[in-house]
Amino acid sequence: MVEILVKTSQTTLKHPNDTLKKTPREQEIIRTNLSDYTMKTFNLILVLLFLSSCYSQQNPAGIYRSKEADFGFFITTIELKNDHQFNYEFSGDLVHRKLSGIYQLKDHHLYLKFNKNKRETESQNDSLTTEEIISGNYHNHDLNCENNIDYHLKYKIRGHKLFAYRTDNKPARKSKIYTHKKKFLFFGSHWKNKRNYLKKIK
Repeated sequence: MVEILVKTSQTTLKHPNDTLKKTPREQEIIRTNLSDYTMKTFNLILVLLFLSSCYSQQNPAGIYRSKEADFGFFITTIELKNDHQFNYEFSGDLVHRKLSGIYQLKDHHLYLKFNKNKRETESQNDSLTTEEIISGNYHNHDLNCENNIDYHLKYKIRGHKLFAYRTDNKPARKSKIYTHKKKFLFFGSHWKNKRNYLKKIK
């Protein structure tokens, strides 16, 4: 009788881990569900990033400023307004220019057209002030045309950043930046070529 009870208890008792074991079919179903969930999450992230990028392309309004000072001095600030007007400020050393104009968007590109042509002084008042005459409140950019759009400056829009184009209509890859970071162990500040851009700050 005792032997029968022992055998019965041995057949009914199971190791706790036995309840966690899955059949190969169940394991395959779990792996498939996890894979589907991962792909759906990844696709959702891509869609959100795409929509965010499209929104920034359609409505780039805001203030953009140089991430680094060109040649250690010059900072460019561009304010894009909702009515397609913009304010442009270029400052550094003894230069301080404030200009305005209109902008247009086309295929992820931003086109800026100043209210004044090349070397024509723009005044914020009815007449030129001494400061505007001394600082030279004008620009040196030729009027160009692309996609039936007249412009003086062209930028590539990527997210919340503006990447400038050179006068030959090629992307400005790098600019000369003055950095205080040590290049070697015993050397301090130095010049280096680094890709610069305007970053949206507001």
